[in-house]
Amino acid sequence: MMVTLRTFELVAVPDASPLTLDVPVGATVALVAGPGLGTAVARVLVGLAAPVAGRILVGGRDVTDLPPLQRRIGYVPAGAALLPHLTVGRNISYGQRRRKRVREVADDWAAVLVDRLELAPTLGLRPHLLSDAQRFRVALARAMACLPEVLVVDLPTAIDGVRLTDLVGRLSPPDTPGVTTLLCSADGEVLTEVADRVPIEAAGGVPR
Repeated sequence: MMVTLRTFELVAVPDASPLTLDVPVGATVALVAGPGLGTAVARVLVGLAAPVAGRILVGGRDVTDLPPLQRRIGYVPAGAALLPHLTVGRNISYGQRRRKRVREVADDWAAVLVDRLELAPTLGLRPHLLSDAQRFRVALARAMACLPEVLVVDLPTAIDGVRLTDLVGRLSPPDTPGVTTLLCSADGEVLTEVADRVPIEAAGGVPR
């Protein structure tokens, strides 16, 4: 079994239990964690915070000490975190300018994502004019526009009109086994879509 995302005894915050995780190529796995801990793990995985201990591997590469742009992990943060002063189109393309390896294919692939996620009518709008479901799809498109090897989605609560497995199924580039996805959530409605689940707990000290 090929594994895209692997963690070894990863401790995201003090008092959190160590996380050893294997996410196979093209699979969707749910990390069952409360909003504070799920967000903390997600931020460590994508390189926005340093772990207390442990290692992170992506496609066999140890990325624990690499900056976010070199990890090849797409990130959908809680609440989407779109840039309010940019249009939908510019939000989607925001990260492409900083990733040289995808520039040749980025424009074509971004156009495919816009079509698959039904975002064309919103490209000229700013985020405050969108529904929660639309903002989530824009964040997905932004995360996937740079052709990451792994997608990390922090979704603490369900969003009306969002079926994650349906949307993830639209994100695969041609001739690939699918998007390797880690979903961070403890919401029962969100988790109903994902059969493969890994629980993680914290004794305390988790930011909320």
